[in-house]
Amino acid sequence: MKQFVRNFKRQKVAGTLNLIGLGIGIAVALIIGLWTINELSFDNFHERGDRMYRVTQSFVMNENEITAATSFKPLGELAINQISGIEAMCRVVKKTDGVIIDNELHLGMTNLVCDSNFFTFFTFPLKDGDPAYVLSNSDKVVISESAARRLFPDVDPIGRRLFFHTQDFTVSGVMFDMPSNSHIQADIVFPLFADYKESQWDSGFSYDTYFILNENAVIPTIEEQLLEIGKFGVPSFLREGKIGIELQHLRDIHFGKGDAEFDSAIKGNKKELYTLLVIALVILVVSSVNFSNLFVSITFVRAKGIGIKKAHGAEKCRLVKDFYLETLMYVLLALAGALLICLVLLPVFNAHMGTETRIDLKDPLLYLFMVAIIIVTCLMAGTIPALKLTTIGITDTLSGRFKREQLTLLRKLLVVFQFTASICLLVIVLFINKQIRFIQAYDLGFDNENIVYVWGWGDFGSDYKSLKNEMMDNPYIVDVAMKQYDLPLWSGNGIGVRNRETGQSVLMDLAEISANYFDFFGVEFVAGENPFRDDRPFVRECVINERAAEVLGLTDPIDKTIQFVSVGGKLAEEEGQPYIVKGVIRDAYFKSLHHAPEPQVFLPLSREQSNPIFFKITGNPIMAINAIEKEWKEKAQNDSFEYYFLDETYQQQYERERSIRRILNIALIVTIAISISGLFSITFHESQRRMKELAIRKVNGATTEGLIHLLNKDLIRLYAIAFPLASVIAVLFLKNWLKSFIVKVPMEPGLFVLAGVLTLAAGLITVSGQTWKAASANPADLLKTE
Repeated sequence: MKQFVRNFKRQKVAGTLNLIGLGIGIAVALIIGLWTINELSFDNFHERGDRMYRVTQSFVMNENEITAATSFKPLGELAINQISGIEAMCRVVKKTDGVIIDNELHLGMTNLVCDSNFFTFFTFPLKDGDPAYVLSNSDKVVISESAARRLFPDVDPIGRRLFFHTQDFTVSGVMFDMPSNSHIQADIVFPLFADYKESQWDSGFSYDTYFILNENAVIPTIEEQLLEIGKFGVPSFLREGKIGIELQHLRDIHFGKGDAEFDSAIKGNKKELYTLLVIALVILVVSSVNFSNLFVSITFVRAKGIGIKKAHGAEKCRLVKDFYLETLMYVLLALAGALLICLVLLPVFNAHMGTETRIDLKDPLLYLFMVAIIIVTCLMAGTIPALKLTTIGITDTLSGRFKREQLTLLRKLLVVFQFTASICLLVIVLFINKQIRFIQAYDLGFDNENIVYVWGWGDFGSDYKSLKNEMMDNPYIVDVAMKQYDLPLWSGNGIGVRNRETGQSVLMDLAEISANYFDFFGVEFVAGENPFRDDRPFVRECVINERAAEVLGLTDPIDKTIQFVSVGGKLAEEEGQPYIVKGVIRDAYFKSLHHAPEPQVFLPLSREQSNPIFFKITGNPIMAINAIEKEWKEKAQNDSFEYYFLDETYQQQYERERSIRRILNIALIVTIAISISGLFSITFHESQRRMKELAIRKVNGATTEGLIHLLNKDLIRLYAIAFPLASVIAVLFLKNWLKSFIVKVPMEPGLFVLAGVLTLAAGLITVSGQTWKAASANPADLLKTE
């Protein structure tokens, strides 16, 4: 401790920079590390989780593979009755519809409809109620603690009633809020009821099916048996294609693959996880390298002290120990500062990443993680100074003629690493910003601006034509449109379509729309025209997009006949019925730019209740929203009014990318700040070490500009090594990151040049002040003691 205090007082600038750099590096490692631990701990709390699996299915449709975590309802019940290796089965359907209590609508709740054994199958503890009986009847329901506080404030919720999907339910239990590291999340849990209970193979491909297997179960055998059951129930034309069924282990679900339309799980992103882990490691390494750099740079100050200790018989192992102990003191002080930084920054990190990462002082894992950080940081930060500085000979250290060449080479390697990290991060940040701006400005093929939408509820929207006429009397509302089931950015209402001439069948997304839908969204017709009219009786005519015409093999699609096949539910009567193609629209990116346009077929609305209703507004948006709310209160009465802007909903699809961009921005600032502090200290000590050499050069005619060039040329050489290395690393990372996008901004050389120039400029500005001060000093003052 005394040695640490004494050395810190002698080198206050270097010591302070060391503490700041290490503190920031450790704080970043703590935040990312705790988040990583939470991500990797998903679903680890279920009692029989080691034997728990979810069914996933894959279909090759239209030359694309669709991965679904959903199934038809009969698959689970047939499997548990026919496959001996299955011990238990539970099916779950996720819904986000509102619930009604005392004639008041409550939105924003996540609901599950599931088998009655849900609470004995999974380990979600109940605060009130018996797990075996809380869902034993189809009119019972369980709510979470948070939902109880919201729905039934200040009263006991047990025995209270709520209304959901045309049925009354009685609260029979209250569960603790589901853990944040569970891929299943819910506020309310319903048993299977009504259509959910009666659904068969012809409809309802929305059941997440879970199994608990026997300990001696052979998974490949069970998967083969499940495939045979599944093939029996899927539409006939799908059986001809490639179908696969796999059992996905419970703890693989969070990071598992799956198309968003067919996977309700809370998903993680391994690419994102690895990216942030690498960032945390880079920053921690840069901090440690910076520490080593400073130690090595001030060797000439400490060399005589090392020599004196050796002259008095100190062995190398003791000197190494002293260096590690001094490093440990820095790390412990930095860790204390890092914990304070974490307390401030964790809420910001959670807001960006949508997580609930926290510092739990009662968690032993936190202390194990901190011990690991201390050990790793001490080894990275202290090893090079400890081993290198203790190898200096006694004579060299006492005479001041120690081997600077070896230390200089080491210092250069460390500076190259810092430059490489800074350049690489800057290139990545600049490119990701450019890609996000590119996709935000990209032509989607339809207009989503100045559009407000609300979800129809009760009588609001039940008579679309009447609502449209009333709302368009308002000068701030230009037009009104409706799409059945869901927003344009969500598909999944799959339907089989066959080319009658060739017999070729494909799976498409069925969109039922109001007659003015295409004009409302500015969708372009590339062939034919819009056959839909508000005052026209139903005829079997449709509109398809370019992709649908392509996969059906329709080179001249107008007036060609297609058929619906394998349709269940309300369109079962349309099985095999001919539809005439009257129009073809341009392919539009109704979904995010992570997906290519899918084949779609459009029909007129067949249901006007509970659909999203779109309002194109002009002028003051508040006036339009007020008019919509007024109409809502007249039609929906006590139901709470909620509205959304469609363009903002689309932008939310890229929130993860924006979160990564913000995290990278912070990482870049931190890395450059640490590197600059290291360069500053290195330059300061290097110029101090070479003061007399500079004085002699000035006496012999060297100019200040020449001396600045002399001191800076090493920096430029190191940059010349770091720049191509950083560019290669950045290109490899960005190519992998871009794989998830359909449209991509090109990697232009100018971006790399800009990053290189900015990084070099930051380095030169940092060192030039110190080099100018050293180069412009009066040589007489430096040489008067010689």
